[in-house]
Amino acid sequence: MKTLPQVLDEARKCVKCGNCMAQCPVYLETLEEPFVARGKLGLIEAVGEGDSEFSKRFSKILSLCLLCGTCAENCPNGIQADEIIRQARSLFVEERGLSLSQKTIFRYLLDSEQLMPLLLKGGVSLQHLFLEKIPEESGLRLRFPVPFIDQRRLIPPLAQDFFLDLHSGWVRAEKEVKRVGLFVGCVSNYLFPRISRAALDIFLHHGVSIYIPGNQRCCGLPAFGSGDEQTPLSLAQKNIEAFADEDLEKIVAPCASCASMLKLNYPLLFDESDPMRPQALTFSSKVTDASQFLGQFLGQMTISGGQGRKAKRVTYHDPCHLRRKLGIFKEPRSFLKALPGLEYVEMREANRCCGQGGSFNIANYDLSLKILERKIQAIEHSDADVVATACSGCLLQIMDGLHQQGLKKEVRHLVEIVDQATLL
Repeated sequence: MKTLPQVLDEARKCVKCGNCMAQCPVYLETLEEPFVARGKLGLIEAVGEGDSEFSKRFSKILSLCLLCGTCAENCPNGIQADEIIRQARSLFVEERGLSLSQKTIFRYLLDSEQLMPLLLKGGVSLQHLFLEKIPEESGLRLRFPVPFIDQRRLIPPLAQDFFLDLHSGWVRAEKEVKRVGLFVGCVSNYLFPRISRAALDIFLHHGVSIYIPGNQRCCGLPAFGSGDEQTPLSLAQKNIEAFADEDLEKIVAPCASCASMLKLNYPLLFDESDPMRPQALTFSSKVTDASQFLGQFLGQMTISGGQGRKAKRVTYHDPCHLRRKLGIFKEPRSFLKALPGLEYVEMREANRCCGQGGSFNIANYDLSLKILERKIQAIEHSDADVVATACSGCLLQIMDGLHQQGLKKEVRHLVEIVDQATLL
């Protein structure tokens, strides 16, 4: 964790030109100066120079940031404002501590080997008591008010069988040409096992043997983005150890947000003096997003199948963690354009943030929906039948947005579409 003087030095590099104002999704909806990058950096400077303090107001302003990186992408001076804001959140947590709800979720659920799976397994049998089926939609809605969850929200049902309960250890390809690890992620494990199943099917068909540690945990991104570095460090240690015993060429993560956390942020959690830092660097160097892995390894293979089927129009939403953090945006489009039975159409502003932002859309649901509305309008304008993305969080957010607008469109992960639309 950086010290306050170090964060202050980074914040001072911002010349307050205001270029971020035309780009920030939060500012475009609120039009309030403190909620744009330069406003937050100015506040961080004030705290660092002793003109302000780590107050609840300071925390609230910092929380109104998606950490989408749009400001950094468009900054003429290359200031990584989103990372500075995240570091300031960490300093606030160090100074004032986590809220009770954050501590409960991060420390006792995300970083628990048994408690979260146990609670969610219990939730499978009880969800019909608290949630009602939405007619003609593959989702649920709360029957009764629950703190922090808006009753309007579309809630996907928990899977009857979690992915890691069905698949763990080695899954060998008949004619092995490569060996990789699979990082499943929470959404794919508990809500949409079909995503990891699709990745598994594609890899096995092409001779890629898959190692799936049954003891892998959450990547830690929700806690990390909220300023908690203790929980992600603990999770990172456990995930690194889970994959350490096998000779793997790559560790593939279908969720772009998980891939970004594992690859870019895990090394930040370990000090130079930490004996586990070399392991963290080796682990992170092997991590790749599924779309990039498909592009590098499978992109040259012949794609067949789908002939004679009526073409579905498919559009694509760029996850912020994939495009801005990992720099991946060509591969998903290349796949979708090449797949038979699909007609690819580019939506306008495909790289605009959807407003999910991890815990942002829980704490700021109405504002999140306003930001999302622009994305839903772009999807509707594209006249696509299917919306593809490569991030679990974006997938959930877009599903909810389409539901709120009453639009009947499929939302699928990229690997699902590659698996379903071809006879690989």
